[in-house]
Amino acid sequence: MPRYNRKRASRQEELTALQERIDDRLFEVQPIASYALAIRESIPDDAIVVNEFTQVGYWSSVGFPVYEPRTFLTSGYQGTLGYGFATALGAQVGNPEKRVISINGDGGFMYNVQELSTMAQHNIPVIAIVFNDNAYGNVRLFQKYAFEGRFIATDLHNPDFAKLAELFGVEGRRAEGPEGLRTALREALRTDRPTVIEVPVGEMASPLPLLMQGVTSPPWNWPCE
Repeated sequence: MPRYNRKRASRQEELTALQERIDDRLFEVQPIASYALAIRESIPDDAIVVNEFTQVGYWSSVGFPVYEPRTFLTSGYQGTLGYGFATALGAQVGNPEKRVISINGDGGFMYNVQELSTMAQHNIPVIAIVFNDNAYGNVRLFQKYAFEGRFIATDLHNPDFAKLAELFGVEGRRAEGPEGLRTALREALRTDRPTVIEVPVGEMASPLPLLMQGVTSPPWNWPCE
């Protein structure tokens, strides 16, 4: 196809600049970006990350660097709250030579919290990270911005996840802030023990408006910083 196979000037400089602008925009969503990047910087390139429906998970669906195929598992935006932890256990059993990291919110993790028993019984060395804001955080933001702060059934009364893990016979850790998460994750990776890392967080702004740029109608015009 000679008339179509024409040499064009390189667009490398243009596309590199575009990537840098996107990275800068994603990094503005704090502290979510710092939590996600703390995970990325602490785990091997071939570690399998199973994404969940939580603010760090939403950001990770577009901002998490992935270096090898089949190492980032997500259901897409299909409302499958709670699928992540159980999926991570299956991913670990199917890939015993790799480390598997499960990103969870507190609400989603409680959907399958009983699988801590499976994790302990079969010594499945998943590292489950639970971002705990004591709420169905994203739904609560819908209520805050789209329904004038009329909150219903989104506040949660949670257990101490680190202690709960220990009661199941699983290692429990608690991490404060992105640096604390980085330290806890690296320590957990040095062992082959099933581990839960609880990360207490406050209300975090939703990254969804960032993901829906160009849509100006509610609720996609919320602040995301």
